Amino acid sequence: MPVSNGCSIISRPRKSINDRVRINVSGTMFETLEETLSRFPDTLLGCPKKRVQYFDAKQDEYFFNRNRLAFDAILFYYQSYGRLVRPDVVPENVFIEEVRFFQIQSNYTSTRDKIERALLGKDEDLPQNVIQRKIWLLFSHPESSYPAKVLAVLSVVIILLSVIIPCFESSGDLAVNNDVFFSSLEMACYVWFTFEVAVRLSSAPDKLRFFRSALNIVDIVSVAPYYVLLTVQGTRAPLSVLRAARMLRVLRIFKLTRYSSGMRILFFTFATSMKELGMFLIFISISVVVSSSAAFYAEAGCDNKCAFLSIPDAFWWAIITICTVGYGDKVPVTTMGKFLGAICAVLGTVTVALPLFRFAAHFRAKIENSNYIQSFRDRNPRRSIRKRQQNRSSIQQHVKV
Repeated sequence: MPVSNGCSIISRPRKSINDRVRINVSGTMFETLEETLSRFPDTLLGCPKKRVQYFDAKQDEYFFNRNRLAFDAILFYYQSYGRLVRPDVVPENVFIEEVRFFQIQSNYTSTRDKIERALLGKDEDLPQNVIQRKIWLLFSHPESSYPAKVLAVLSVVIILLSVIIPCFESSGDLAVNNDVFFSSLEMACYVWFTFEVAVRLSSAPDKLRFFRSALNIVDIVSVAPYYVLLTVQGTRAPLSVLRAARMLRVLRIFKLTRYSSGMRILFFTFATSMKELGMFLIFISISVVVSSSAAFYAEAGCDNKCAFLSIPDAFWWAIITICTVGYGDKVPVTTMGKFLGAICAVLGTVTVALPLFRFAAHFRAKIENSNYIQSFRDRNPRRSIRKRQQNRSSIQQHVKV
């Protein structure tokens, strides 16, 4: 049997490889052989020196206050010589925590972790070359050094400037009188954006991973419309292409995601809450169809005064009523129609609020583990120490019980 980190099959009490090991996981008893656990001596259960701290001499068992359903898969990992299968009843994030606790080295990665690494830039490899590494940290990691922070502030200012320029260009006389100035300023902004992307691409440790990164895709997509406009300018390009290119310039605001952890957390929350958002869209769709159908048939007998020509024509009224916006461009005129409209508005608040509670819980959980809360704790060390002492005392009381 392989032995690693000084771990042997001798534990407290002494056991041979054919002896049984009793493991109590939150009240559920598991039994296996010492030989089975010793197949992976680098893990918590496979190394007697690591697991001895959980041994209960009175009960002659190891006690773990962990997830019982997930431990079935943990024990199966030893029995099957390294097959790690997540039970369907165990959430991915819970299973990943259990795998890490028992120190199992596995390539199993949850969908949530993959999205988190893509959006938040975690577990990123650095270039081996010293100069290339310094350039990469300077342009991609504002927290790495003071010059990197200065460069990040400069980039944020240029991004905000590039977003403000189209706003001034759409203001009529101001745009006509300063057309050359705005064009030159916008060109300077895009020269900086292009230089920034080119430097990051040239210093990236993995070029393929660079193009698969969500933040880099945003940078490239936000720069592309300007060069599209330069290419089609002076040609007989369709008006729709020009309008689409100008509209895509608004995407430059998303470049702030690279420098704002709050925006990254928000996008991460959206990406990991697709199930809740899908449920929200289903609720809204059902409510819109039912409300518009009821309103159309309730207003069908009002002749020319009817605001709804068909059920699809009533979709707009149903949407703005469910969202409690109420523009008033289309309203029911009959008593029954107004009654149904009132019910639609009241039920709309419930329809919108229920799925969003889960989304808000995801956002709160993520932001509590972010740098916002960590920096707040750093600014309040006494409160952090007091909180840790309370957690330690509660754990000690739980162990005594």
